[in-house]
Amino acid sequence: LKLEMNNVCCFSSFCADLQGMMFSVMNGGNVRFHSDNPSNFTGLTVCLRVLTEQTFSIQLNFINQTHFVRLDDNVLYVNGCSVSFYPFFMVPVYQEHWPWKNRCLTWESSTGMAQLWSDGKMSVRKGIAFLWVQPEVFSSLDELPFYDFRGQLSDVHVWDRVLNSNDLNWFLSYNYNFPSGNILDWKRIEYSTSGYTVLEPIFGGPYSTCCTLKQ
Repeated sequence: LKLEMNNVCCFSSFCADLQGMMFSVMNGGNVRFHSDNPSNFTGLTVCLRVLTEQTFSIQLNFINQTHFVRLDDNVLYVNGCSVSFYPFFMVPVYQEHWPWKNRCLTWESSTGMAQLWSDGKMSVRKGIAFLWVQPEVFSSLDELPFYDFRGQLSDVHVWDRVLNSNDLNWFLSYNYNFPSGNILDWKRIEYSTSGYTVLEPIFGGPYSTCCTLKQ
């Protein structure tokens, strides 16, 4: 796992309910999310919300394995293979009303089929060819790190299966009836921060008007 160590850099680990909260990550800051829920990943769903001026990368690291899954802008990598999604061809599902950028990734190891959901749009489903021949089963997610990310980050969830379209639409449209992530759950999540990273109340979304934050 890659760790960025500056002259003065230490990671402090916490576990908390972060509903109604966001991380503001500035230059020199990093945030990582950890999981201690053992699971065999025969599928995968990752959902989160961001406010950022840049493209960003999501990488899932698995304990004691060389496997990884990374979404880098609109390109999905699984081990050494990749598939690209093109936003121009994404299909509108509903009208997006909030300033936050919502992103969900789904991937089925048994078929290799992957799909990207971005704001109110979904991509076509695409396959990563080598999985058709030798399906991969990952185990024990260790971390979801955000390196070189600058902006605001909230509502991070990871599941060890592919969510159905109704659950995905609930997350993307800010309907909080979607099932919490069973691997990473924003309502009970362990995280580490370093550098200029601030945990503060969320703004610009339904939490900012409908919820009272716990002190």
